[in-house]
Amino acid sequence: MKHNARRITKVRPDDVLPNVQLTHGRALWVFGALGFSDGISPQTFNYYIKSLRKLGIPFVRGETGLGTGRLARYSYDHMMELGVALTLRVYGILPDPVVAGLIRYRQDFYAFYRQAYLQASRGLGAPVQVLAKGHVEFCMSGIYLDLQIRYTRGHILKFGPPRVVSPLDALRLFAGTRSVGQPHVPFNLSALALDVVAFAQQAPNIRRGPH
Repeated sequence: MKHNARRITKVRPDDVLPNVQLTHGRALWVFGALGFSDGISPQTFNYYIKSLRKLGIPFVRGETGLGTGRLARYSYDHMMELGVALTLRVYGILPDPVVAGLIRYRQDFYAFYRQAYLQASRGLGAPVQVLAKGHVEFCMSGIYLDLQIRYTRGHILKFGPPRVVSPLDALRLFAGTRSVGQPHVPFNLSALALDVVAFAQQAPNIRRGPH
Protein backbone atom coordinates (compact mmCIF):
# COMPACT_ATOMS: atom_id res chain seq x y z
CA MET A 1 0.00 0.00 0.00
CA LYS A 2 1.42 3.35 -0.99
CA HIS A 3 1.01 6.24 1.41
CA ASN A 4 1.22 9.89 0.55
CA ALA A 5 1.24 12.70 3.06
CA ARG A 6 -0.32 16.03 2.21
CA ARG A 7 0.22 19.07 4.42
CA ILE A 8 -2.81 21.08 5.47
CA THR A 9 -2.48 24.76 6.30
CA LYS A 10 -4.68 26.17 9.02
CA VAL A 11 -4.58 29.80 10.07
CA ARG A 12 -4.81 30.44 13.79
CA PRO A 13 -4.27 33.64 15.78
CA ASP A 14 -1.21 33.82 17.97
CA ASP A 15 -1.71 32.08 21.29
CA VAL A 16 -0.28 33.00 24.65
CA LEU A 17 1.26 30.36 26.88
CA PRO A 18 -0.88 30.23 30.06
CA ASN A 19 0.74 30.96 33.38
CA VAL A 20 1.16 27.69 35.27
CA GLN A 21 2.17 27.82 38.96
CA LEU A 22 1.26 24.67 40.86
CA THR A 23 2.00 23.41 44.34
CA HIS A 24 3.49 19.94 44.72
CA GLY A 25 0.11 18.43 45.57
CA ARG A 26 -1.61 19.98 42.55
CA ALA A 27 1.24 18.89 40.28
CA LEU A 28 0.80 15.32 41.52
CA TRP A 29 -2.93 15.59 40.81
CA VAL A 30 -2.24 16.65 37.21
CA PHE A 31 0.09 13.74 36.52
CA GLY A 32 -2.34 11.37 38.17
CA ALA A 33 -5.12 12.69 35.93
CA LEU A 34 -2.85 12.12 32.94
CA GLY A 35 -2.43 8.47 33.94
CA PHE A 36 1.22 8.53 35.00
CA SER A 37 0.44 7.11 38.44
CA ASP A 38 -1.77 4.26 37.25
CA GLY A 39 -1.07 1.01 39.03
CA ILE A 40 0.88 2.46 41.96
CA SER A 41 -0.15 3.95 45.28
CA PRO A 42 -0.25 7.75 45.76
CA GLN A 43 2.50 7.42 48.38
CA THR A 44 4.77 5.54 45.99
CA PHE A 45 4.17 8.04 43.20
CA ASN A 46 4.85 10.96 45.54
CA TYR A 47 8.10 9.33 46.63
CA TYR A 48 9.13 8.80 43.00
CA ILE A 49 8.53 12.46 42.09
CA LYS A 50 10.52 13.58 45.13
CA SER A 51 13.35 11.22 44.17
CA LEU A 52 13.49 12.87 40.74
CA ARG A 53 13.77 16.26 42.45
CA LYS A 54 16.84 15.02 44.30
CA LEU A 55 18.37 14.14 40.91
CA GLY A 56 17.73 17.69 39.62
CA ILE A 57 14.44 17.12 37.76
CA PRO A 58 12.62 19.42 37.25
CA PHE A 59 14.26 22.05 39.48
CA VAL A 60 17.65 23.64 39.00
CA ARG A 61 19.66 23.85 42.19
CA GLY A 62 18.88 27.12 43.92
CA GLU A 63 15.31 27.29 42.58
CA THR A 64 12.38 27.36 44.94
CA GLY A 65 11.56 23.75 45.75
CA LEU A 66 15.10 22.41 45.73
CA GLY A 67 16.95 22.98 48.96
CA THR A 68 15.48 26.45 49.51
CA GLY A 69 13.25 25.58 52.43
CA ARG A 70 10.26 27.10 50.62
CA LEU A 71 7.30 25.41 48.96
CA ALA A 72 7.90 24.16 45.44
CA ARG A 73 6.10 25.95 42.62
CA TYR A 74 5.84 24.01 39.39
CA SER A 75 5.87 26.22 36.30
CA TYR A 76 4.88 25.09 32.80
CA ASP A 77 8.52 24.21 32.04
CA HIS A 78 8.78 22.21 35.27
CA MET A 79 5.58 20.33 34.50
CA MET A 80 6.70 19.55 30.97
CA GLU A 81 10.13 18.34 32.09
CA LEU A 82 8.49 16.04 34.60
CA GLY A 83 5.99 14.88 32.00
CA VAL A 84 8.76 13.99 29.55
CA ALA A 85 10.71 12.23 32.30
CA LEU A 86 7.65 10.19 33.27
CA THR A 87 7.01 9.35 29.62
CA LEU A 88 10.54 8.00 29.26
CA ARG A 89 10.45 5.68 32.27
CA VAL A 90 11.57 2.15 31.46
CA TYR A 91 10.33 -0.59 33.76
CA GLY A 92 9.33 2.05 36.30
CA ILE A 93 12.69 3.82 36.45
CA LEU A 94 14.36 6.64 34.53
CA PRO A 95 17.70 5.52 33.02
CA ASP A 96 20.71 7.58 34.14
CA PRO A 97 21.60 8.71 30.58
CA VAL A 98 18.08 10.12 30.23
CA VAL A 99 18.36 12.04 33.51
CA ALA A 100 21.71 13.46 32.39
CA GLY A 101 20.32 14.34 28.96
CA LEU A 102 17.27 16.15 30.30
CA ILE A 103 19.52 18.27 32.48
CA ARG A 104 22.27 18.84 29.91
CA TYR A 105 19.86 20.03 27.20
CA ARG A 106 17.42 21.76 29.58
CA GLN A 107 17.45 25.15 27.85
CA ASP A 108 16.82 23.51 24.48
CA PHE A 109 13.94 21.57 25.99
CA TYR A 110 12.42 24.74 27.46
CA ALA A 111 12.24 26.26 23.97
CA PHE A 112 10.72 23.03 22.62
CA TYR A 113 8.06 22.96 25.35
CA ARG A 114 6.88 26.46 24.47
CA GLN A 115 6.92 25.73 20.75
CA ALA A 116 4.98 22.50 21.32
CA TYR A 117 2.09 24.39 22.91
CA LEU A 118 2.08 27.46 20.68
CA GLN A 119 2.39 25.47 17.44
CA ALA A 120 0.23 22.49 18.35
CA SER A 121 -1.75 22.86 15.12
CA ARG A 122 0.19 25.37 13.06
CA GLY A 123 3.75 26.12 12.02
CA LEU A 124 5.90 23.06 12.51
CA GLY A 125 2.94 21.26 14.07
CA ALA A 126 0.51 21.94 11.21
CA PRO A 127 -1.74 18.94 10.49
CA VAL A 128 -0.99 16.48 7.70
CA GLN A 129 -3.26 13.92 6.10
CA VAL A 130 -2.01 10.43 5.34
CA LEU A 131 -3.59 9.14 2.15
CA ALA A 132 -3.92 5.57 0.93
CA LYS A 133 -5.33 4.87 -2.54
CA GLY A 134 -6.67 8.39 -2.68
CA HIS A 135 -8.50 8.20 0.65
CA VAL A 136 -7.64 9.85 3.96
CA GLU A 137 -6.48 7.15 6.38
CA PHE A 138 -5.73 9.44 9.32
CA CYS A 139 -4.50 12.91 10.28
CA MET A 140 -1.51 13.89 12.37
CA SER A 141 -0.73 17.23 13.97
CA GLY A 142 1.51 18.66 16.66
CA ILE A 143 5.22 18.93 17.25
CA TYR A 144 7.03 15.67 17.91
CA LEU A 145 10.07 15.31 20.16
CA ASP A 146 12.95 13.29 18.77
CA LEU A 147 15.48 12.63 21.52
CA GLN A 148 17.81 10.84 19.09
CA ILE A 149 18.09 7.98 21.54
CA ARG A 150 19.64 4.79 20.28
CA TYR A 151 19.62 1.66 22.34
CA THR A 152 20.23 -2.04 22.07
CA ARG A 153 19.44 -4.89 24.45
CA GLY A 154 17.95 -2.44 26.91
CA HIS A 155 21.03 -0.19 27.07
CA ILE A 156 21.11 3.37 25.78
CA LEU A 157 23.96 3.93 23.34
CA LYS A 158 23.25 7.58 22.51
CA PHE A 159 21.11 10.46 23.78
CA GLY A 160 20.66 13.68 21.85
CA PRO A 161 21.01 16.27 20.86
CA PRO A 162 17.20 16.49 21.07
CA ARG A 163 15.20 18.10 18.31
CA VAL A 164 11.58 18.73 17.38
CA VAL A 165 10.13 17.53 14.09
CA SER A 166 6.90 17.87 12.12
CA PRO A 167 4.23 15.16 12.03
CA LEU A 168 5.40 14.15 8.56
CA ASP A 169 9.04 13.84 9.65
CA ALA A 170 7.95 11.87 12.72
CA LEU A 171 6.13 9.46 10.42
CA ARG A 172 9.22 9.11 8.27
CA LEU A 173 11.36 8.38 11.32
CA PHE A 174 8.88 5.79 12.53
CA ALA A 175 8.83 4.09 9.14
CA GLY A 176 12.63 3.96 9.11
CA THR A 177 12.94 2.30 12.54
CA ARG A 178 15.12 -0.81 12.60
CA SER A 179 15.37 -3.49 15.27
CA VAL A 180 19.17 -3.27 15.73
CA GLY A 181 20.33 -0.08 17.46
CA GLN A 182 16.70 0.97 17.31
CA PRO A 183 16.10 4.70 17.76
CA HIS A 184 13.49 5.80 20.27
CA VAL A 185 10.44 6.72 18.21
CA PRO A 186 9.51 10.46 18.45
CA PHE A 187 6.42 11.19 20.51
CA ASN A 188 3.83 13.94 20.31
CA LEU A 189 5.14 16.70 22.58
CA SER A 190 2.24 19.00 21.68
CA ALA A 191 -0.29 16.45 22.96
CA LEU A 192 1.52 16.37 26.30
CA ALA A 193 1.72 20.19 26.38
CA LEU A 194 -1.99 20.66 25.73
CA ASP A 195 -2.92 18.06 28.35
CA VAL A 196 -0.59 19.55 30.97
CA VAL A 197 -2.07 23.02 30.50
CA ALA A 198 -5.67 21.78 30.41
CA PHE A 199 -5.38 19.74 33.60
CA ALA A 200 -3.26 22.40 35.34
CA GLN A 201 -6.15 24.82 34.87
CA GLN A 202 -8.53 22.30 36.45
CA ALA A 203 -6.31 21.23 39.36
CA PRO A 204 -8.16 21.55 42.69
CA ASN A 205 -6.73 23.17 45.77
CA ILE A 206 -5.11 20.46 47.85
CA ARG A 207 -4.59 20.95 51.57
CA ARG A 208 -1.19 20.07 52.98
CA GLY A 209 -0.73 17.68 55.84
CA PRO A 210 -2.86 14.73 56.97
CA HIS A 211 -6.50 14.68 55.90
